[in-house]
Amino acid sequence: MRSVILEKLRQAWNEKIMEHDLGHDQVTIQVRPLKPGEVIGKPTRDGYPLLRGKEVMIQADLRGTVGQAFTDQPSSYAGQLAQLSKLPADTNATRALLVAGINATYAFLGSVKGTRHCRDSGPETCGAEIAGHLAQSHDLKTKVLLIGFQPAITSHLAKMFRMFRVTDMDPENVGKIKEGVAVEPHEHNMKAIEWSDLVLATGSTLVNGSIDDIVVWTRDKPLYFYGVTIGAAAYELNLNRVCFECT
Repeated sequence: MRSVILEKLRQAWNEKIMEHDLGHDQVTIQVRPLKPGEVIGKPTRDGYPLLRGKEVMIQADLRGTVGQAFTDQPSSYAGQLAQLSKLPADTNATRALLVAGINATYAFLGSVKGTRHCRDSGPETCGAEIAGHLAQSHDLKTKVLLIGFQPAITSHLAKMFRMFRVTDMDPENVGKIKEGVAVEPHEHNMKAIEWSDLVLATGSTLVNGSIDDIVVWTRDKPLYFYGVTIGAAAYELNLNRVCFECT
């Protein structure tokens, strides 16, 4: 199924490519899977999907400017930007290639910052900053749902908000207590969103194809996204993004 949100982003991206003559032969883009240490360094917690090999970060390089995207189906690409923009967005692999390329383009044009994943203590710091940011604008009794388990964010939100739930796609996380919270299956998303007052979702939903449903189900509630993957989409489509340590 095609993502309406990704197709809107692709259309805007194609307009940028044409406007700035980035589709010409001399403009190439290379995408490659990155090793965990290249992306996240040595974080202060275990449990990140990158460290466990469940997800891989791929990186697009456009004239020395980097754009990244999470995916569970990493693949590589080398060719013209115009050719990349025509890839079908029908698998996690091709969606990740497109999103990495889009993020690199918007970073190259100076429209988007934070398209490279934070490293070492960055994820821990970001988790605390996200929790603090949400607590500043929402009551601590707010029912918060995190879609996409991330250890630091989970830990800090669970300490900040009294009513907090987490869903995830990884069967190795589902049903287990992580950072003091029981992780629910992603099939609970709709019901969990109905329960919640506020939703924070991983930007990887843009790649795994679940973002459209999440946006529809949260239409009357505050919705935030975290991570590098959502960078250009947040900018172009006016989505709330909380990502404080990415570079």
